[in-house]
Amino acid sequence: MSILSKITIGAVGLTALGFSAYAVVFIPTPLSSGIAPLTTVVSPESVTRSIVCSGDVVGYVGDSAIVSGITATTRVVSGGGITTYLTMDSATNGSAITNSGDSLDVAATEYGSVNTESVAGFLATECGDPLNDQWLIGGNTTTGRDTILTISNGSEVEARIDLEIWGSAGKVDAPGSLGIVVPAQSQRSYSVAGFAPDEASPAIHLLSNGAAVWATLQTTVVRGLVPGGLDRFGPVAEPTMSVLFPILRVPTEKSIGKLLADPSYADVVAALRFLVPGETDATVTITLDPYGEGESQVVTASIPAGSTLDLPISELSAGDWAVSVESDQPIVAAARVGCHDASTGITDLAWASAAPAQTGTVSVLVPGDGSLGLTNVGASDATVTIMSSDGMVEDAVVPAHGNLLRPVGQGILTMTSNSPISNTVFVQNKGGIATLRGLTAPIDASNVVVIHG
Repeated sequence: MSILSKITIGAVGLTALGFSAYAVVFIPTPLSSGIAPLTTVVSPESVTRSIVCSGDVVGYVGDSAIVSGITATTRVVSGGGITTYLTMDSATNGSAITNSGDSLDVAATEYGSVNTESVAGFLATECGDPLNDQWLIGGNTTTGRDTILTISNGSEVEARIDLEIWGSAGKVDAPGSLGIVVPAQSQRSYSVAGFAPDEASPAIHLLSNGAAVWATLQTTVVRGLVPGGLDRFGPVAEPTMSVLFPILRVPTEKSIGKLLADPSYADVVAALRFLVPGETDATVTITLDPYGEGESQVVTASIPAGSTLDLPISELSAGDWAVSVESDQPIVAAARVGCHDASTGITDLAWASAAPAQTGTVSVLVPGDGSLGLTNVGASDATVTIMSSDGMVEDAVVPAHGNLLRPVGQGILTMTSNSPISNTVFVQNKGGIATLRGLTAPIDASNVVVIHG
C-alpha cells in the first residue's frame, strides 16, 4: 500500500468521526528511520451531542399492572435544550437534549422529593449519553422492594433490546428478556421483578441492536405499610478491573441505630454490590479512605464467578469516605448508603454507580447544596479546574492516588483536568439522599494530531 493510500484511509476515518477531511494536509513522509515524522493538527467540526433523561418517578397506579409516571421530576439543563420528548404509553415522559454550544458543556439532571402513602424519598440522576452496551447494578425485588428498568430511545430508529440478568445464585433465566422493542423517540419501563422475582441483588447487562439507548434503574422500598426509600441511578459502560466511588456518606449511629433492630431496615447499612460476569472467581481489594479523621481501611474479599454478592461495610465510622476497588477479574460494582431524618421521619437510600476516571472537561448539574468527591488514580498530583455556576474558579490539587472533598452549591459545575479524575456529587436534604456523576462526551472534541508515515 502506498503512503498516499494510507493517508486517504485515515481521512475517511476522521470524517466518520465527525472531523473534516479537508483539514488534513497531505505531506509526503520521509521513509528513512532517522527523520522525525511530520504531523498535522486536525481541528474537529462541531460535534452534536444528545443526552437523554428518564423523566418522571414511575410506579403503579392503583391495581394497575402497568408502569406509568406517578410523580413529576424537576429537569434542569445547561448548555443545551430539549429537542425531543419521549412517549411512554402515549404519555410524554422522558426527553432528549442536544447541546447548543460546546458539546463538552451540556449537562442535565432530574431530581425530586416524594412523600406519599406508597413512595417516600429523594432522587437525583444525571441524564446521559445513549449506549448500545451498558451495565446496571443495584436495587432489590424482594418483599416490599421494587426495581424498575426504564429504557429511553431518543433516536429516530427503533432499538431492539436483549437483557442478561444475574442474581446472588447466578444467571437468571428470564423469559421475555430478549428482543424487547423500544420504538423511536419513546420509552419502555419494566419491573425487574417480572424478570427476576424475589431477587435481593440483581444486576443487568443491556445490549441494544439498532439505536443506542439510555437506561436507568429506579428502586423503591416499603416496610410493612411505611414507604422509606427511593432512588434512580444510571449505567456503567463495561466491566473493569478498577472501580471508584469518590464519596459515600455513612450515617451516624444516632440517626439510624434504633432502626437497625428491625431486620427490614438492613438496607440502610452501607454496602457494596459486585457482579463477576466471567467464569473465574474474583479477588477484590477494597480501600476505604476517610475524608475526616481516622485511618484508611483495607478489605479483601472473594466474589464467586457468574453471580452477584452484597458486601456490608457496617463498621465504618460516620462521615464521608472515598472507596476504591481493585480486582483480578473484570467486575461491575455499585455502592449503597442509607439515611433517616428524624424531623421528617423519612428513611431513604441511594445507590451510587461507579464513577469512571476521565480526562478533559465534564459537567454536572447539582440540584442543591452537596459535596463533590474527586479521586485521582494517577501516580502524580493532578490539578482540577472547578468552575461553579456563580463564575467562581478554583484550581484544586488532588494528591496522587488520593482524594479531595469540596462543598458545592446548586447549579452547573464544570471540571477540567488533563489527568484521569473520577467524580461524584453527594446531595442530602430533608427529603433524602442521592448521588450523581459528571460524565464526559462519548467523542472527545479536542484537536487530533495525525502522524504521517
